[in-house]
Amino acid sequence: MTDIDGRLIIGSSRVETDSRKDSLNPATLETVGRYCLASGELNRRAAEAARNAFPAWKTVPSNEKKRLLLAAKFLLLERKDRIAALIAEEKGSPLTESLAVEVLGALEALDYYARVAPRSLRPKKSGHHVALFSHKKSAFHFSPLGPTLIISPWNFPFLIPICDILGALTGGNTVVLRPSSTTALIGLAIGELFLDAGFPPGVVNVVNCPIPEAEDMITDRIFQTVMFTGSVPVGKRIMELCSRNLTNLTLELGGKDPMIVCEDADLDRAAQGAVWGAFTNCGQSCASVERVYVHEAVYEAFLRKVVDITRSLRVGDPQSDTVDIGPMASDGQRKLVLDHIREAEKKGAVIECGGGDGGHSTGYYLMPTVLTGVDHSMKVMTEETFGPVLPIMPFSDDTEAVALANNSDYGLTASVWTRNRSRASRLAAEIEAGSVTINDHMYSFAEPRAIWGGVKQTGIGRSHGPFGLLYLVNIKYISRDFSRMKRQLWWFPYSPFFRHLLNKALFLFHHNRVPLRLHMLMQLIPHLPRITRESPLGNYLKNIPRILKK
Repeated sequence: MTDIDGRLIIGSSRVETDSRKDSLNPATLETVGRYCLASGELNRRAAEAARNAFPAWKTVPSNEKKRLLLAAKFLLLERKDRIAALIAEEKGSPLTESLAVEVLGALEALDYYARVAPRSLRPKKSGHHVALFSHKKSAFHFSPLGPTLIISPWNFPFLIPICDILGALTGGNTVVLRPSSTTALIGLAIGELFLDAGFPPGVVNVVNCPIPEAEDMITDRIFQTVMFTGSVPVGKRIMELCSRNLTNLTLELGGKDPMIVCEDADLDRAAQGAVWGAFTNCGQSCASVERVYVHEAVYEAFLRKVVDITRSLRVGDPQSDTVDIGPMASDGQRKLVLDHIREAEKKGAVIECGGGDGGHSTGYYLMPTVLTGVDHSMKVMTEETFGPVLPIMPFSDDTEAVALANNSDYGLTASVWTRNRSRASRLAAEIEAGSVTINDHMYSFAEPRAIWGGVKQTGIGRSHGPFGLLYLVNIKYISRDFSRMKRQLWWFPYSPFFRHLLNKALFLFHHNRVPLRLHMLMQLIPHLPRITRESPLGNYLKNIPRILKK
């Protein structure tokens, strides 16, 4: 059993409850550890702790935030083996994968949000398109919204919540994390990391709780933002709950990510990329390669390479250094994936390899599966499978490939595999997705500068990087006017002179014939003394060249 403390984290305290639940190892079905469940009252205490910590946290200087984030980074580096072992034990990811994806990804994110991200939230000067306002000094400011509720999934139970927490904290917000009940101990390990790194009480809180209590938190007016990663049905439910208070919301609800392999692609690289993109994390990734479209000219050659590589993958105990793929995280998810495979078989699909448990009598194992003879009448090509299944389908030309790729309710990520740069750019522009990578797949989640999110039923909003931060703050426009004028030209009282002036100014500003605009300018010149009494002449004169270029 793990040594992770199963008590809740509220404020700076570890809170024990009478209600506890076992967390199971998906490889052995043995108990990993026990964790406490929060009542509605304790959830409210966590929300209040985040609210009480917010006024001080939002004013913490960026240098102090940097110090704290780097302290968490170095602490994670010390605990890397412990964290990786916990992920392998509670989630089922192989040790090497846990280190390479979740721990390394979290270290990079901590470094990015400590050193780089705060620059994205510095005030940004704004010029003025309207010449009448050009004497004002304006800028966009970015201010925190308040306590943030993060509801995280089980598929990347360490990296996803870490990234969401870092975005919220960098924006000046405080956090309550509600981890998945499947990987509750990993969620508590995250909270422990921030607590031990010296973050002030209440800035990061972690509560495990049943679904009804989680829904009560979503409707709590204390929370100004809810961040959720999970399924479409649950995302829609959360959206409905957030609508009651018009709570700011970011949703990432999965994908059905396509991979297009052109006839000029490096087939060895593409085959390796397809196998890794489909089967890493046992296929339980929002951005997994879930469908492959291969040009008919290279379809057979590509298929042979993929099947050979897939058959060489080692499936087994995730604690072993020689294992490539561990078990699925839950029996329910395993059954859903098997349902997709069996339904495809009934409609004519062929299992080229995999499709069973590989002889594992214990644990939620499912061998990596390659399917051919698939089409868009099958769930495996249209619904999110979220498991180790790779369906491969031929196409005849680029138009058909794009049409197939876009024939989906999802639009998270996609990849194009070709040696032709212009072709790659054209296809990437036509694919409907939040991110498109060329000759690679899925790496962008681990790149802190990239964005994460998509279109259609993939969700709303973005996370990660400078653009993701904008969904976690109030973008405030502040304009200053310290001129000595007693009134503006367009203020009350209106007069015939103002209307006369306005008619000429409208032609000067917006007519498409320059001679007429110059004529209007000459007619306005006699009125300059009166204009300058009510508005600074210099600002208008210096904008005349720009006005005439319109």
